[in-house]
Amino acid sequence: MLDKKKNNKISGIPLYYSKTRIRFSGKNNNVEFGKNVHLQNCKIKMYGNSTLHLEDGVYLEGCNITIKDSVVKLGKHAEGLNITVNAVNGSLLDLGANSVLTGEFDLRNNGTIRAKRLWCTWPPLIAVNDGLIEFGDSGTADSIIYNSDYHPVYDMEGNHINPNEDVIIGDNVWIGRKVFLLKGTRIGDGSIISSGTVTSKDIPAHSIVAGAPGRIVKRDIVWSIKKNDEIESMFPLTEDRIKDFYGVAYDVKPTLKHKKGCLIINSLLLALSLFNAK
Repeated sequence: MLDKKKNNKISGIPLYYSKTRIRFSGKNNNVEFGKNVHLQNCKIKMYGNSTLHLEDGVYLEGCNITIKDSVVKLGKHAEGLNITVNAVNGSLLDLGANSVLTGEFDLRNNGTIRAKRLWCTWPPLIAVNDGLIEFGDSGTADSIIYNSDYHPVYDMEGNHINPNEDVIIGDNVWIGRKVFLLKGTRIGDGSIISSGTVTSKDIPAHSIVAGAPGRIVKRDIVWSIKKNDEIESMFPLTEDRIKDFYGVAYDVKPTLKHKKGCLIINSLLLALSLFNAK
């Protein structure tokens, strides 16, 4: 579907589209639906030069997504419950296949949040301003993650002394509840950031960090989502088998069941969104 006058475009039709509204304002907006996309109780606002790309099997429920001159992409079979996304001024949110999401994602001024796969057990606040927050294949609870102080600080000579710094989080990282990751944080693969930790440091792989400020309390660890005989049979664990260990120990699968609606009605509702563009 294409609104030639304003060059707003919708490609594909959601399999399920209930109590959802897409509002177009401005020109050059692009919404791309893969196969078997499920949208329920969602509000999506496109404010010009914006792209929303939902790959096959994406499930969104109770989500509020605002995009202005930015791109939001969710990979295959990603699930989102009660997500709030605010992406403006040339920003990019790119979350990979099989992500399990909740919480708030705030992107400003060419900010980028990306992940191979991200899973959230409680709603985090992840906010980026003119820089990068990057996850490998990792999980977080209700943490707060910033790459910026948001307000510039200068010395008396006019030098900017608090620039933004990227946050890089490796694979198989477990970020606990009420954690605060400040700008410049870098976390190595397989580490655990304990509940209540505050840090902006480089964390080596396979470490446990705790405290405010955070400090390393244990090294050379691995962790598992569940305890079972298959996992315990893999010990003693050598360095070359860690990847195999996490293939079993870190198994997070989407669980929400998709519904099927009427494609004709869904198509008409999408066409109405284009027709009502401001």
